[in-house]
Amino acid sequence: MDSRIFPRSNLNPSASTAEIRIKAISIDINWDMFARPSSPGLYGHADPREQVRWVHEFGANVMQAFCCSYNGYAWFPSDVAPVTPGLKGNFLQDQVDEGHKLGIRVMGYFCLGSNPYWARNHEAREWHDVDVCGISGDAGASVTRRKQADFNWLPFTNKYLDYFCACVRDALLKTDVDGFMIDWFKVERGPEWLDSEKEMWPELMNEPFPACSSPSPEAEIEFKRRQVERAWVRVKQTVEETRPSALTWTNQPFTKVDDPLWNGHRLLKEVDWLLNESPKTEFLDWLAANIGPHTKVLQNFCGWADHSAGNWRDLDMKRFGFYGFTKVNPATCLPWTAEQVQSHRRKELKQATLDWFHADVKNLAILRDAYQTV
Repeated sequence: MDSRIFPRSNLNPSASTAEIRIKAISIDINWDMFARPSSPGLYGHADPREQVRWVHEFGANVMQAFCCSYNGYAWFPSDVAPVTPGLKGNFLQDQVDEGHKLGIRVMGYFCLGSNPYWARNHEAREWHDVDVCGISGDAGASVTRRKQADFNWLPFTNKYLDYFCACVRDALLKTDVDGFMIDWFKVERGPEWLDSEKEMWPELMNEPFPACSSPSPEAEIEFKRRQVERAWVRVKQTVEETRPSALTWTNQPFTKVDDPLWNGHRLLKEVDWLLNESPKTEFLDWLAANIGPHTKVLQNFCGWADHSAGNWRDLDMKRFGFYGFTKVNPATCLPWTAEQVQSHRRKELKQATLDWFHADVKNLAILRDAYQTV
């Protein structure tokens, strides 16, 4: 992209993080046990220090915690985002304090490409709904087609980026979190062009939105690339102005090799950590060819039904970081155990969901052994 549109700022990459062995894990409070976005307060009774101690016993040296979970609610006393109901004190800072005491780097989390709280509080012209049929787990048996704020895609307008960056700034000022993951750092679009996207087109493309209302596929890819770049520049500037030492970590997620949306993109060259959430490790060589000298690529081994954590043996831990995320039992606010999953076999969970849970438990056990032995 033309640097006259997005001037390059003075970055502060951390060369040391590209050299360390990263063994990361997340107790994923984004979702409930039915694969729906967690309702605000579902995990509000969690013990922040107990979760960190679980991570320590697991053998991880990085905990991916939460600044704001997918539902848009904060895990610290935010003045920008709504605070998770039931939260006592500064949950995230308590995790940072406990983590640092145990030698664990604590990273926060934001979701950029989707935010149910934002969608519910803004006009339909500002967000796409995602057809939840087939992706909402056991809850999706009968879904009426309507605007679904729980599953949305957000265009990266300046209005939304103002809000997102204010949330980032707030978290960096009120906690000592070591950095944060930004999930869904990509642009998706529904079947219709939103008014907000049409208004954004001349800002980024330096030309009017096509009168036919149907840009070419090549133009649409470039439009998405520029949205991502503008968002990346805004986030980096926020970090540099607030706490330059904070690490930035993104998950796009990637869906194919040689994706024109990402080939040569500056985000891949400038971000500190880059996650491949997919079980497809064949993406790694392509990503390695597109990153900068200080970027560390992490491979995810747990969280999807088709992950196989045993594949960690095929990768060089000095070259790639390791990561996994796990479903959470709402009763304990900790990962499910095999016994707890078994107790639900004849209860409210469908077999497909139970199989997913069993895969999670199996992959966690393999990843735990890897973290404790490597």
